Amino acid sequence: MGKPKRKSQQAPTITLATVENPNWSRAHDGDKTNPRLIQVVINPRESAVGGMVARKLLDEAQAMSATRFRQLWETLGGKGAGAIDYTKEPVDGGQIAEPIDLRQMQAGIELKRCRELLGERGYKLVSQVCGEGFQINELVDGKRAQLSLMDALRGFLDDLSAMWRYSSSAQQTRIAVRK
Repeated sequence: MGKPKRKSQQAPTITLATVENPNWSRAHDGDKTNPRLIQVVINPRESAVGGMVARKLLDEAQAMSATRFRQLWETLGGKGAGAIDYTKEPVDGGQIAEPIDLRQMQAGIELKRCRELLGERGYKLVSQVCGEGFQINELVDGKRAQLSLMDALRGFLDDLSAMWRYSSSAQQTRIAVRK
């Protein structure tokens, strides 16, 4: 018996994305040192949506909708449990819970609009993939089921992009209500 074969390590994958320059201003419009669009390095494995965008499975409007949904989800507190700070001195009694701020209330209202538009099944799928970061292959088994779920996710993201006016007018005319 020989040594077991080592598993090959996957090289870290990074890609370049073109985004708007946050430091750009109209005063320096023609200046080469301050372009309107810049290239940034992104890790497509950071989230399920990032991987789908890197593989060209989602278009730009769908990606923007998924990103906005994730931001709302995280604002409302869908980040998971926070880390324990072991450097603090433990004391008796609990901390006073922080009240919900205006930003969290607005995120909750916006997510309620999403749930009303998508229905229970659609909201669950979008929240699992975009909010919680599940891959499609973690939700269902079988290639056909994965392809069907991916098509459904694209449709739900199209509906969200139409609601948030990210999509073109041609896509807005074909909103489907799924319950």
